[in-house]
Amino acid sequence: MYEGLAHFAEAMYRQQQGGRQVALDFLGLHRAAFLDSEKEVSAAPQKNPGQPLASTFDETYYRSKAAYVWWMLRDLVGDDALKQAIRKYRAEDDKDPKYVEQLVEAAAKRDLGWFFDDWVYQDRGLPDFHVQSVHPWTTEKGVQFITVTLENLGNAGAEVPFTILFEGGEITKRIEVHAKGTATTRVELPRPPIEIVVNDGSVPESDLTNNVFKIGAE
Repeated sequence: MYEGLAHFAEAMYRQQQGGRQVALDFLGLHRAAFLDSEKEVSAAPQKNPGQPLASTFDETYYRSKAAYVWWMLRDLVGDDALKQAIRKYRAEDDKDPKYVEQLVEAAAKRDLGWFFDDWVYQDRGLPDFHVQSVHPWTTEKGVQFITVTLENLGNAGAEVPFTILFEGGEITKRIEVHAKGTATTRVELPRPPIEIVVNDGSVPESDLTNNVFKIGAE
């Protein structure tokens, strides 16, 4: 709670000073601290059960990984809901493992059990996102759309941003993709798509080499 929240606050300060990318670069330094351990968990979860945040004594987890968890929670529920949950937190009431989850869920009015199971109560390793398929199409009225399916090859789910690039601009959307699952969404575009980039660095992944998809390069 405290160490991870402190590093999350530092990331928020950096965003205020220099923008989101500066904050994500800061978080990226923390990602390196636990990446190797989490890759081992992702590769063989039964052999390497990992270290759940709820019970770990390893500072690379309760500081670095926890900072990411707070950031992902903020992206999931928004600033207002997260601030409300943090304001209501009382250390003397923190006796149930699900205490923080319940505070965030009450503020966000959203079920986040899957997220806390994957990232706090268990250590399931990291997600691994890639574009499984795309389908650009145009309506009879000339409106352009693209249907995008993302796949998560990892054992932990997350809500991940993806950016569709086209000539002269880009559009970023978010989609929730659970462990070993897929999710599909449709996006309206002003021009034909050129490329899709999954994840802006806000979600730690086991593999970042498969996050770019060139349209027409299937």
